[in-house]
Amino acid sequence: MSGGQSRRNGQRPLHELVRERQARREAGERPAVRHCWVRPADGGAQPWPGIVVAWARGPRGWRGRVVYVVPGPEPVVVEAWVEAVNLRAAGPGGDPSAG
Repeated sequence: MSGGQSRRNGQRPLHELVRERQARREAGERPAVRHCWVRPADGGAQPWPGIVVAWARGPRGWRGRVVYVVPGPEPVVVEAWVEAVNLRAAGPGGDPSAG
């Protein structure tokens, strides 16, 4: 494969992806990946730190695909679709109450 050509598996070269991302930033476009707080569905415990990696509109409204950590003696990493009502943008300084 010579440099700069498309790959057979349909993936684009990294330099193209980087240029595209830079152009979106310069145009003022905000990235889809955002730090957030995930409120447990049962309403208990403190919110968990997470990262929203995608958004989708479902039959009950918006939901985010989130990777988050449930703290504890043995923390658990979870990847799941979470209803938007259970997500809050992370505030400055990492304080879940700063939302």
